[in-house]
Amino acid sequence: MSRSLARGRRSAADFMNAVRFIVTTGFVAVYLYGHFGLEDSGFLETAPHLGIYWLLAAAIWLLGKRLPFIREASRFSVPLIDIPLVTLIQLINIEGNESPDAAAVFTLALFVFSTAMSSFSLRARHLIPTTIVAILAILLVYRAAELSAVSLITGPLLISMTAFMMSWLPRKQNALLRETALRESRRNRLARYFSPGVAELIEDRDDPGEGESCEISVLFCDIRGFTSLSENLAAPEVVRLLNDFHGHMVDEIFRYGGTLDKYLGDGLLAWFNAPVPQSDHALRAVRCGLAMVRRLEELNRAREAAGQPPLKIGIGIHAGDAVVGNVGA
Repeated sequence: MSRSLARGRRSAADFMNAVRFIVTTGFVAVYLYGHFGLEDSGFLETAPHLGIYWLLAAAIWLLGKRLPFIREASRFSVPLIDIPLVTLIQLINIEGNESPDAAAVFTLALFVFSTAMSSFSLRARHLIPTTIVAILAILLVYRAAELSAVSLITGPLLISMTAFMMSWLPRKQNALLRETALRESRRNRLARYFSPGVAELIEDRDDPGEGESCEISVLFCDIRGFTSLSENLAAPEVVRLLNDFHGHMVDEIFRYGGTLDKYLGDGLLAWFNAPVPQSDHALRAVRCGLAMVRRLEELNRAREAAGQPPLKIGIGIHAGDAVVGNVGA
């Protein structure tokens, strides 16, 4: 689960850094159009600061995807980089501006956007320094623009309300990530014992239910002469042999919709017609047994090519009533 949460937070941090780069690139494009298209020399005053901002945004975006510590540090980039640089640029714009109040209101919009962007760190506590820095910065900008006392209240209030609402996003996102991680973990456990189709049906059931009586076909398979064979092998070689053998046999069990009950050392036990009903469960079990024999022939050809002795197996199949379901913890 912790790995799923970490992946989600890395993805959110990369998204936040990408948004910053896209937004600053948009502002650079506006500045270039204003200077060359509209021939407005006023853009030159803040162009160096915006250029520095764009370079930092590009560096955080590119390096953050490659260096984990840069990505981790970028979670605090909004209060440490975005808001201070935006404040500096807007203070310069306000000086000598014929409409300082318009520039101040636009600054508030930028701070609200920055506060919302800070929530993509997926940690609600990161909104606290962002909110504090944004409130202090907007008060500084409003005073420079000589706005009314009412504005000095409404601006910080709007930023605080935005931070409060956006604090719900990390909690909700983390809850979704935990739920996804639990479902993934459950799906992986089911995949060890059931075919993909059966595992999907079981996963969709909220209540697995108690044991119930039904007719099933049971298939048992083991390696003949395994004891004498394993005596001449080292322990790691025995493990590799069993993993290889079980992997081939379980593939056939799942292909015919069987359920793996357990491994029995050099053997295994599987059944058909539970937990999903199969009217042809006996036929499936027999066909599965024949497919396992054919699969063993393929495995033996590969073993003989590698200079290893062939394997022999025994398969038993029986149909009858059984109690199937969850027992114990």
